[in-house]
Amino acid sequence: MNQNRSVSGQAQGVPPRIFSVVQESDVQVDPRPAPLTNMRLALQTLMDCMSAGRDTPRLGAFFGYSGYGKTVAAGFAAARTNAFYVCAKSVWTQRTLLEAIASELGITKMARTAPAILAQVTEHLTIFPRPLVIDEMDFLVKRQAVEIIRDIHDATSIAIMMIGEEDLPAKLKEWERFDNRIRVSTAAQPASDEDTLKLRDHYCLSARIADDLALRFKQACRGCTRRIVTNLIEADAIARDERQANADLAWWGSRPIMNGDLQPRRPQGGAA
Repeated sequence: MNQNRSVSGQAQGVPPRIFSVVQESDVQVDPRPAPLTNMRLALQTLMDCMSAGRDTPRLGAFFGYSGYGKTVAAGFAAARTNAFYVCAKSVWTQRTLLEAIASELGITKMARTAPAILAQVTEHLTIFPRPLVIDEMDFLVKRQAVEIIRDIHDATSIAIMMIGEEDLPAKLKEWERFDNRIRVSTAAQPASDEDTLKLRDHYCLSARIADDLALRFKQACRGCTRRIVTNLIEADAIARDERQANADLAWWGSRPIMNGDLQPRRPQGGAA
């Protein structure tokens, strides 16, 4: 007898089939508008996959450069759609991935083997279908764990959105059977002026950071959300310490902007 199945055939650790199977289309999506561009794009990518039929591809990719706010956007999309969310780590194996997904699904008693855990995961998602968001997908590509995502996709009706770096779509081309199941690929965008001012209003609570200074940060950081936020927080702290009520570009002056560029070495004095 299979040690990983009960007499009724139910995978261990998966809730019993008491109610009829629900449909992913029954998932309620929060209708409020997304605050930032990449939050909106990630949510739309996931919703496009959710709207697909069972017999059509339901994989989505949201990709872009580091610092564009993809993880925040992924978390936002997951929260708005009540999706399961898993963030991969660099040391994960195929079994670790399955265990992480099973844990996120609430499966408390995992089977002993990876194939049996996969069966638990797919059965749970068949009975209780909710979207799945997988962040740091590049790690799973590197660890040859891509086919597990395809197994889950093919055995269920759920939408799956993968988050990764700029070259994620190119990496996935290596797996043709996986690549042709991707319904939509969406590129994360650099922060817009509107995004920057919204970030300013969210993070700068001690002083009034003027539009011209916030937008200068955006320009110098080439739209990288993480670096924009770093500079906004720094400006807010300096303005607070200096008791500067209105911190504008003229006040900032020649202070450096942290944008990742190497700062020129200052001469030490004296001839070389």
